[in-house]
Amino acid sequence: MTIRLFFWLLTLVICPAQTGLTETRIPVEFRLKLEKPAEAVYLAGTFNNWQFRESPMNSAEGGRLWTLKKTLEPGAHQYKFVINGTEWVPDPQSTQNIDDGFGNINSVIWVEPEGFGLPAKVGDGKITRSATLHRALDLRDRNPLGKELRLTLRTRKEDVQTVELITRQNKRVSTVKLQPSASDSLFAYYQATVPNRPLDYLFKLTDGKQQFWVSPTGINENAAPQTWFQHTETNTVLEVPVWVQDSVFYQIMPERFHNGDPQNDPPKDKPIDFTGRTDEFFGGDLNGVNQKIGYLSELGINALYLNPVFQSVTHHKYDTDDYTQVDPAFGGNAVFEALVKNAKAKRMRVVLDGVFNHVGIYFFAFQDVLKNQENSAYTRWFTIEKYPVEVKNPPNYWGWWGIEYMPKLNHENKAVRDYILKVTSDWLQRVPFDGWRLDVANEVPDLFWREFRPAVRKANPEAVIIGEIWDDAGHWLQGDMFDSTMNYPWRGAVLDWLAHRRIKPSQFDQRIQAQLLRYPTQVNYALYNMLSSHDTPRIRHECGGDIQRVKLAYLIQMTSIGAPAIYYGDEIGMEGGGTPDNRRPMRWDWSEEERAMFDYTQSLIKARRESLALRRGDWKTWLTDDEKNLMVFSRTYNEGKNRSDAVVVVNNGTETASVEVPLPRDFPRAWQIATKTHPTGISQRVERSKLIVTLPPMAGAIVTPLKK
Repeated sequence: MTIRLFFWLLTLVICPAQTGLTETRIPVEFRLKLEKPAEAVYLAGTFNNWQFRESPMNSAEGGRLWTLKKTLEPGAHQYKFVINGTEWVPDPQSTQNIDDGFGNINSVIWVEPEGFGLPAKVGDGKITRSATLHRALDLRDRNPLGKELRLTLRTRKEDVQTVELITRQNKRVSTVKLQPSASDSLFAYYQATVPNRPLDYLFKLTDGKQQFWVSPTGINENAAPQTWFQHTETNTVLEVPVWVQDSVFYQIMPERFHNGDPQNDPPKDKPIDFTGRTDEFFGGDLNGVNQKIGYLSELGINALYLNPVFQSVTHHKYDTDDYTQVDPAFGGNAVFEALVKNAKAKRMRVVLDGVFNHVGIYFFAFQDVLKNQENSAYTRWFTIEKYPVEVKNPPNYWGWWGIEYMPKLNHENKAVRDYILKVTSDWLQRVPFDGWRLDVANEVPDLFWREFRPAVRKANPEAVIIGEIWDDAGHWLQGDMFDSTMNYPWRGAVLDWLAHRRIKPSQFDQRIQAQLLRYPTQVNYALYNMLSSHDTPRIRHECGGDIQRVKLAYLIQMTSIGAPAIYYGDEIGMEGGGTPDNRRPMRWDWSEEERAMFDYTQSLIKARRESLALRRGDWKTWLTDDEKNLMVFSRTYNEGKNRSDAVVVVNNGTETASVEVPLPRDFPRAWQIATKTHPTGISQRVERSKLIVTLPPMAGAIVTPLKK
């Protein structure tokens, strides 16, 4: 269908000022006019977790004009229109777009809070109340972390002269002045770290001659309020498995990795089911993964993430037909158990892909519906729009993104939840693997995840739960659902600076700092930081084939806060565009360039695993030079007698550059390049308490204290 958007209207309506406890939601009206009429149009976006059926638009002018009003929180929101439930299109008239991670684009809308129509001005005695926010019940803003308590306040950017935290313990009042920790296009974020003990606290804002206090009652002006925020030791604590922050993950799509047993290969030219559809098979299986455990150990991997392994007719297995059986084409249950045992012997964790949002058309409950229709005992396991139920496009039942081969489960039905919880718990008790990566986790209702977490923890207290959330996942990281998320926002920042060169190093740093305030601290260190996945173009493709850009991206990946994750083949620089090109079979016959890339990746992993700073340290930015495209940051771990430091220097420019960084007094005075394989022309020295590092263009280095 040809689409022409004649006009698009965004309406912002003034709302009551917020209290400092909740976010004001702003009414937004979307309008779309089509050249040809449509039967239905939906609005999908980050505001409804891309569940387009939840937001049908209203029709006028014979199906040509479509409108919808929604109330959205201030900030950036991504969206698309879904025409007739099948055709996903961005807004052609949108002035801001963003890569959707699949090689396409999403439209972006910035929603401004009340009061943003007037410019912010420091010292004018006015603050934008609607921008000021502290969520006392949210771990993003009040995060107990061992002996520390981290408190976060948001204000409008460049709107307040000073921000102070006032604390009260046993009638003793203390005040500390805060500096902005991060900022974005709209807001500035302030963070304070205090001892994790019971205390009362307020935030005090000063601008010009005016003073404001942020308290549970809202924003008080000119007089301190009587009611203070209260923190007690009973506040929610998020416990994340400690092993994750020390991990380097390796993602494997088993069918495309290595063929360990040709006897179980699926037929290549035969339709995979009664609909006549086909798929492409290369014979990869879990025997093949098992045979390559030594290779992965040599690379430095200590955690595997396996794409779905349960029985399914497709190569990717995201349409599960039987959760109780590992697919025979992968070797079956016994081979899976042998793989986990072998991985454990190599001190390697194993995380499985959990696809619990939808199933395949051969799933027993859906087969019963096809057979018995309205009389099936499983009609409430799905959302059926009309009978007779048939596997056709578009389906007359809810499918994942409208795909007829992936019927969506109805998690409001307790029988569905109980079934999945039993299957997942049984597997964890039977085979000692180490957690779940949860497919399209934002499309499954919270009530299920709040039952899933305790069930997983009971079966294996050390199992990690990683949700696939492409946007801000803070809602799911409050201690009652997930431990971590696939860190697509981090990936986007790295690609924008190093691969696509859309942003400057100062902007990259701004996005990293904002990222670190987005989630509870213990989550940050467990984030799944990937540069490629089975859903995205490979990192080399994103870098236009430039291996130097790929190497810089890997340098950032292995030195960032979070757990780095390599998609199979990226360690040798494999190419691949969007799906299915990103799922090429693993190359085992390497060129000299591929061997050199492996050695480089292996060296980076070794440097990370040998450094407490790179795995568990704080991040501090020392330098961003937008003109030369340079960045320097450090990672420092200092707990008890354990002190570890690392300095990372990145030259993303086109000229050789030297950087001079004054060393703090507590930093060592003798340093070395940490990696054995790095570009020629890199040197470092210390002169007059300054660390001086010289790098050729498109090069980076990890510098660590010289071992005594």
